[in-house]
Amino acid sequence: MMMMMMMMIVFLLTISLIEVQVVLSYEIGRNNNTICPERHSCADSNDSRAEIRRYCKCDSLCEAYDDCCDDYVRSGSRSNSSNNNAFNLSRNVVGCIKRLFHRDDSSHYTVDRCPRGWPRGRVKTGCRSGRSNSENTIARVPVVGRRSSILYRNVYCAICNGEQDVVFSEGYVESNHTKGDFNSMEFLRPRDYSLRTCIDAIRTCDSSYRNREVWKRCTGSSQSNSYVISGRGPDLDALKPVRWDMTFYRNADCATCNFVSEPKPMCNYYETRRLRPLSSPTYTILVDFSSNTIKTTNRNSRRDTSTRTFRCSGGRVYDPGRNRCLVVFST
Repeated sequence: MMMMMMMMIVFLLTISLIEVQVVLSYEIGRNNNTICPERHSCADSNDSRAEIRRYCKCDSLCEAYDDCCDDYVRSGSRSNSSNNNAFNLSRNVVGCIKRLFHRDDSSHYTVDRCPRGWPRGRVKTGCRSGRSNSENTIARVPVVGRRSSILYRNVYCAICNGEQDVVFSEGYVESNHTKGDFNSMEFLRPRDYSLRTCIDAIRTCDSSYRNREVWKRCTGSSQSNSYVISGRGPDLDALKPVRWDMTFYRNADCATCNFVSEPKPMCNYYETRRLRPLSSPTYTILVDFSSNTIKTTNRNSRRDTSTRTFRCSGGRVYDPGRNRCLVVFST
């Protein structure tokens, strides 16, 4: 009996030191004849539950992001929604980026490049720096257009794509001391904005593939987004790292022109929960780039909170990594 009690205590202590990690998993069709229409069709487009289940999109913006379902009825013109900046974006400046935000494994459409012809200089360099571990902390902060709700890799990418009225994501740091390591800073998803999710799929053909009709069905802007998969799903053993050996393709033609012989439709999307060690540092640090403030909170004592404000004028934003104000906006 005593042994059982001791084992239970050890188990409870172990549980207290772990947290749940959500692992996104995919169930694929059993054969090539499974088309999973509920995942790739605009049927029941007015049903919010159908929208959640669907991988492709059935709203007017799908023409801008090129993620329409195969049976979406296209307007043939973007002018009917010209007030939305997304319709003025070139697909050449939009990427599908994963894990932009703290504890969020989702992929989002993100403007991460300047348009062709934008001159070299501070803005173009800053936009490009967002794709690497730049020393410029500001270049790592995702922003959202206040009116357009378009997600940009950073403020520089917003500026060169014609939008300066943006909302900065808050920076988030966990630390055992009040200063924090801003090189490891993550970012919180902006509240009150609906960001467009995406599937990071291959949308072009191997350069050596010669069938032009298949090539067009893969790459054309009006073609099917009925996603297929090749490879093997994740290893969900809780004691091992998550390993993927899967490749996503926009449609079966994209798989074909990349010499994949037996792609399978992506049918069910579900969540599997794993456990990972829970770190519990003493302090949380929030960086508000819009007001140039840093708020530090002691987790062990909520009253132990301090806020520092940095005076940055003339279109400058405070960079906590460099501990100085950087010129961002033209004045």
